[in-house]
Amino acid sequence: MNRRAVLFDLDDTLFDHRESARAALRAVHAAHAAASDFSAFERHHTRYLEEMHLEVLAGRVGLDDARRERFRRAFTALGMTVDAAQVDAAATAYRDGYMSARRPLDGAADLLAAIKPHALIVIVTNNLLREQQDKLAWCGLAGFVDELVASEDVGVAKPNRGIFDIALQRANVSAEAAVMVGDSWANDIIGARDAGITAMWFNPDRLPQPPGPGGVPELWSLKPADDIAALILGEIPAAP
Repeated sequence: MNRRAVLFDLDDTLFDHRESARAALRAVHAAHAAASDFSAFERHHTRYLEEMHLEVLAGRVGLDDARRERFRRAFTALGMTVDAAQVDAAATAYRDGYMSARRPLDGAADLLAAIKPHALIVIVTNNLLREQQDKLAWCGLAGFVDELVASEDVGVAKPNRGIFDIALQRANVSAEAAVMVGDSWANDIIGARDAGITAMWFNPDRLPQPPGPGGVPELWSLKPADDIAALILGEIPAAP
Protein backbone atom coordinates (compact mmCIF):
# COMPACT_ATOMS: atom_id res chain seq x y z
CA MET A 1 0.00 0.00 0.00
CA ASN A 2 1.52 3.30 -1.12
CA ARG A 3 -0.35 6.24 0.36
CA ARG A 4 1.11 9.35 -1.19
CA ALA A 5 -1.31 11.87 0.33
CA VAL A 6 -3.05 12.19 3.68
CA LEU A 7 -6.21 14.30 3.69
CA PHE A 8 -7.09 15.73 7.09
CA ASP A 9 -10.15 17.52 8.34
CA LEU A 10 -9.11 20.49 10.50
CA ASP A 11 -11.69 21.39 13.16
CA ASP A 12 -11.77 18.80 15.96
CA THR A 13 -9.34 16.59 14.06
CA LEU A 14 -6.14 18.65 14.24
CA PHE A 15 -7.47 21.90 15.72
CA ASP A 16 -9.32 21.86 19.05
CA HIS A 17 -12.38 23.80 17.96
CA ARG A 18 -14.67 22.30 20.58
CA GLU A 19 -12.62 23.40 23.59
CA SER A 20 -11.71 26.75 22.04
CA ALA A 21 -15.38 27.46 21.47
CA ARG A 22 -16.36 26.29 24.94
CA ALA A 23 -13.79 28.54 26.60
CA ALA A 24 -15.06 31.52 24.61
CA LEU A 25 -18.68 30.67 25.33
CA ARG A 26 -18.08 30.41 29.07
CA ALA A 27 -16.71 33.95 29.05
CA VAL A 28 -19.78 35.22 27.18
CA HIS A 29 -22.11 33.34 29.52
CA ALA A 30 -20.46 34.79 32.62
CA ALA A 31 -20.67 38.33 31.29
CA HIS A 32 -24.02 38.32 29.51
CA ALA A 33 -26.17 35.34 30.54
CA ALA A 34 -25.00 34.25 33.98
CA ALA A 35 -28.56 33.82 35.27
CA SER A 36 -29.15 31.02 32.75
CA ASP A 37 -27.93 27.44 32.81
CA PHE A 38 -24.67 27.15 30.90
CA SER A 39 -25.53 23.79 29.34
CA ALA A 40 -28.75 25.25 27.91
CA PHE A 41 -26.89 28.31 26.64
CA GLU A 42 -24.27 26.09 25.01
CA ARG A 43 -26.93 23.87 23.44
CA HIS A 44 -28.77 26.81 21.90
CA HIS A 45 -25.53 28.42 20.73
CA THR A 46 -24.37 25.18 19.08
CA ARG A 47 -27.68 24.83 17.23
CA TYR A 48 -27.61 28.37 15.86
CA LEU A 49 -23.89 28.23 15.15
CA GLU A 50 -24.49 25.27 12.84
CA GLU A 51 -27.43 26.99 11.17
CA MET A 52 -25.59 30.27 10.58
CA HIS A 53 -22.38 28.51 9.51
CA LEU A 54 -24.27 27.09 6.54
CA GLU A 55 -25.45 30.60 5.66
CA VAL A 56 -21.88 31.90 5.80
CA LEU A 57 -20.55 29.08 3.62
CA ALA A 58 -23.32 29.74 1.10
CA GLY A 59 -22.28 33.40 0.97
CA ARG A 60 -25.68 34.65 2.13
CA VAL A 61 -24.47 36.14 5.42
CA GLY A 62 -21.17 37.70 6.46
CA LEU A 63 -19.16 36.13 9.29
CA ASP A 64 -19.63 39.00 11.74
CA ASP A 65 -23.36 39.28 11.04
CA ALA A 66 -23.75 35.52 11.47
CA ARG A 67 -22.01 35.66 14.84
CA ARG A 68 -24.31 38.41 16.05
CA GLU A 69 -27.40 36.63 14.77
CA ARG A 70 -26.62 33.35 16.46
CA PHE A 71 -26.19 35.08 19.81
CA ARG A 72 -29.41 37.03 19.31
CA ARG A 73 -31.22 33.75 18.68
CA ALA A 74 -29.55 32.02 21.61
CA PHE A 75 -30.51 34.81 24.02
CA THR A 76 -34.07 34.78 22.68
CA ALA A 77 -34.28 31.00 23.13
CA LEU A 78 -33.34 31.52 26.79
CA GLY A 79 -36.19 34.01 27.18
CA MET A 80 -33.84 36.99 27.42
CA THR A 81 -34.64 40.40 25.96
CA VAL A 82 -31.49 41.98 24.56
CA ASP A 83 -30.75 45.03 22.47
CA ALA A 84 -28.33 45.40 19.57
CA ALA A 85 -25.56 46.72 21.81
CA GLN A 86 -25.74 43.66 24.06
CA VAL A 87 -25.70 41.33 21.07
CA ASP A 88 -22.69 43.16 19.63
CA ALA A 89 -20.86 42.95 22.97
CA ALA A 90 -21.51 39.22 23.26
CA ALA A 91 -20.38 38.55 19.69
CA THR A 92 -17.20 40.56 20.20
CA ALA A 93 -16.44 38.85 23.51
CA TYR A 94 -16.89 35.44 21.91
CA ARG A 95 -14.62 36.26 19.00
CA ASP A 96 -11.91 37.63 21.30
CA GLY A 97 -12.19 34.64 23.61
CA TYR A 98 -12.09 32.14 20.77
CA MET A 99 -9.05 33.75 19.18
CA SER A 100 -7.09 33.69 22.43
CA ALA A 101 -8.14 30.10 23.26
CA ARG A 102 -7.16 28.59 19.89
CA ARG A 103 -4.94 25.54 20.16
CA PRO A 104 -4.11 22.37 18.25
CA LEU A 105 -5.23 19.01 19.52
CA ASP A 106 -2.63 17.29 21.62
CA GLY A 107 -0.14 15.54 19.37
CA ALA A 108 -1.22 17.21 16.11
CA ALA A 109 2.10 18.87 15.30
CA ASP A 110 4.16 15.77 16.08
CA LEU A 111 1.86 13.63 13.95
CA LEU A 112 2.11 15.92 10.94
CA ALA A 113 5.88 16.04 11.37
CA ALA A 114 5.98 12.23 11.32
CA ILE A 115 3.85 12.02 8.17
CA LYS A 116 5.46 14.88 6.25
CA PRO A 117 8.57 13.00 4.99
CA HIS A 118 6.40 10.23 3.54
CA ALA A 119 3.27 11.83 2.07
CA LEU A 120 1.65 15.10 1.08
CA ILE A 121 -0.59 16.64 3.72
CA VAL A 122 -3.85 18.17 2.50
CA ILE A 123 -6.43 19.90 4.69
CA VAL A 124 -10.03 19.47 3.49
CA THR A 125 -12.36 21.70 5.48
CA ASN A 126 -15.86 23.13 5.42
CA ASN A 127 -14.99 26.67 6.39
CA LEU A 128 -13.63 30.01 5.24
CA LEU A 129 -10.17 29.95 3.69
CA ARG A 130 -8.74 32.87 5.68
CA GLU A 131 -10.20 31.52 8.93
CA GLN A 132 -8.49 28.17 8.45
CA GLN A 133 -5.22 29.71 7.29
CA ASP A 134 -5.13 31.74 10.50
CA LYS A 135 -5.79 28.67 12.66
CA LEU A 136 -3.01 26.69 11.03
CA ALA A 137 -0.55 29.55 11.42
CA TRP A 138 -1.53 30.29 15.03
CA CYS A 139 -1.19 26.63 16.02
CA GLY A 140 2.15 26.12 14.30
CA LEU A 141 0.76 23.64 11.78
CA ALA A 142 0.92 25.67 8.56
CA GLY A 143 4.45 24.59 7.70
CA PHE A 144 3.41 20.95 7.46
CA VAL A 145 0.51 21.54 5.06
CA ASP A 146 1.01 21.17 1.32
CA GLU A 147 -2.54 22.11 0.27
CA LEU A 148 -5.50 23.73 2.02
CA VAL A 149 -8.86 23.05 0.37
CA ALA A 150 -11.59 25.15 2.01
CA SER A 151 -15.22 24.88 0.92
CA GLU A 152 -15.69 28.66 0.80
CA ASP A 153 -12.80 28.93 -1.64
CA VAL A 154 -13.66 26.05 -3.97
CA GLY A 155 -17.45 26.35 -3.91
CA VAL A 156 -18.28 22.83 -2.77
CA ALA A 157 -18.42 21.32 0.72
CA LYS A 158 -18.06 17.93 2.35
CA PRO A 159 -19.63 15.40 2.02
CA ASN A 160 -19.96 16.27 -1.69
CA ARG A 161 -17.31 14.27 -3.48
CA GLY A 162 -16.38 17.34 -5.51
CA ILE A 163 -14.27 18.80 -2.70
CA PHE A 164 -12.40 15.51 -2.37
CA ASP A 165 -11.80 15.40 -6.12
CA ILE A 166 -10.33 18.90 -5.93
CA ALA A 167 -8.06 17.83 -3.07
CA LEU A 168 -6.82 14.85 -5.09
CA GLN A 169 -6.23 17.04 -8.14
CA ARG A 170 -4.21 19.55 -6.14
CA ALA A 171 -2.12 16.78 -4.64
CA ASN A 172 -1.83 15.09 -8.04
CA VAL A 173 -2.70 11.68 -6.61
CA SER A 174 -5.35 9.08 -7.29
CA ALA A 175 -8.06 8.19 -4.79
CA GLU A 176 -6.36 4.85 -4.23
CA ALA A 177 -3.15 6.62 -3.15
CA ALA A 178 -4.86 8.78 -0.53
CA VAL A 179 -6.44 8.40 2.89
CA MET A 180 -8.87 10.76 4.66
CA VAL A 181 -8.76 11.32 8.44
CA GLY A 182 -11.61 13.20 10.09
CA ASP A 183 -13.96 13.32 13.05
CA SER A 184 -17.27 13.75 11.19
CA TRP A 185 -18.82 10.47 10.12
CA ALA A 186 -21.19 12.13 7.67
CA ASN A 187 -18.79 14.65 6.17
CA ASP A 188 -15.41 12.94 6.34
CA ILE A 189 -16.06 9.21 6.33
CA ILE A 190 -19.10 8.96 4.04
CA GLY A 191 -17.81 11.78 1.83
CA ALA A 192 -14.38 10.22 1.37
CA ARG A 193 -15.81 6.76 0.76
CA ASP A 194 -18.12 8.16 -1.92
CA ALA A 195 -15.04 9.62 -3.60
CA GLY A 196 -13.26 6.26 -3.53
CA ILE A 197 -10.85 7.30 -0.78
CA THR A 198 -9.99 5.12 2.21
CA ALA A 199 -11.24 6.82 5.37
CA MET A 200 -10.15 6.66 9.01
CA TRP A 201 -12.48 7.96 11.71
CA PHE A 202 -10.90 10.14 14.40
CA ASN A 203 -13.06 9.15 17.35
CA PRO A 204 -11.47 10.30 20.63
CA ASP A 205 -14.78 9.93 22.50
CA ARG A 206 -14.96 6.29 21.37
CA LEU A 207 -18.51 6.62 20.16
CA PRO A 208 -20.19 3.65 18.45
CA GLN A 209 -19.93 3.75 14.69
CA PRO A 210 -23.09 5.05 13.02
CA PRO A 211 -24.89 2.92 10.43
CA GLY A 212 -23.15 2.92 7.10
CA PRO A 213 -20.02 1.43 5.62
CA GLY A 214 -18.50 -1.24 7.81
CA GLY A 215 -14.87 -1.86 8.57
CA VAL A 216 -13.88 1.79 9.04
CA PRO A 217 -10.69 1.93 11.10
CA GLU A 218 -10.67 4.32 14.05
CA LEU A 219 -8.08 6.54 15.68
CA TRP A 220 -8.72 7.38 19.32
CA SER A 221 -5.72 9.67 19.71
CA LEU A 222 -3.08 11.47 17.66
CA LYS A 223 -0.34 10.00 19.85
CA PRO A 224 2.17 8.41 19.80
CA ALA A 225 3.06 10.14 16.56
CA ASP A 226 5.16 7.45 14.92
CA ASP A 227 2.63 4.69 15.61
CA ILE A 228 -0.35 6.74 14.43
CA ALA A 229 1.55 7.89 11.34
CA ALA A 230 2.31 4.25 10.48
CA LEU A 231 -1.39 3.40 10.77
CA ILE A 232 -2.45 6.31 8.61
CA LEU A 233 0.17 5.61 5.96
CA GLY A 234 -0.83 1.95 5.87
CA GLU A 235 2.56 0.70 7.01
CA ILE A 236 0.83 -1.42 9.65
CA PRO A 237 -2.76 -2.68 9.43
CA ALA A 238 -5.43 -0.70 11.27
CA ALA A 239 -8.04 -2.75 13.09
CA PRO A 240 -11.63 -1.55 12.46
